Amino acid sequence: MQLTEKHIELDEQGIGRCSVPMWCCGMPAGFCDEPAYGERPPSKEYRDATGRLWRLDGKYDGYVPGLACPAHGGPSIRVFKDGDKFCAVGLDFEDLQTSKAGFGDTKDEAISQYKAALMAKEG
Repeated sequence: MQLTEKHIELDEQGIGRCSVPMWCCGMPAGFCDEPAYGERPPSKEYRDATGRLWRLDGKYDGYVPGLACPAHGGPSIRVFKDGDKFCAVGLDFEDLQTSKAGFGDTKDEAISQYKAALMAKEG
């Protein structure tokens, strides 16, 4: 199995494909290929008494060679360029008129604005 560009880089809408290898009967069976919005963030790890490696953040601890979907520890916030600003949206994004979104000059600003919009909705 060989990673493709879609498993390594996000497109202009901030979407790629999950790079986690899938197996069937001990043979490679492709990749997860669910929508992915970035790489799995790093985390501290530890080994238990059996020698198994665990992540302290509780996210998927298997092999992820590129982008990861939310189920495999990837980000649940998608960031893309909208004109000259960055736009951050969640997994439930439909369009900018009906879904919560955050905008900013940087990716971090857009994510902060999106999280603030979510908090305002809940509060």
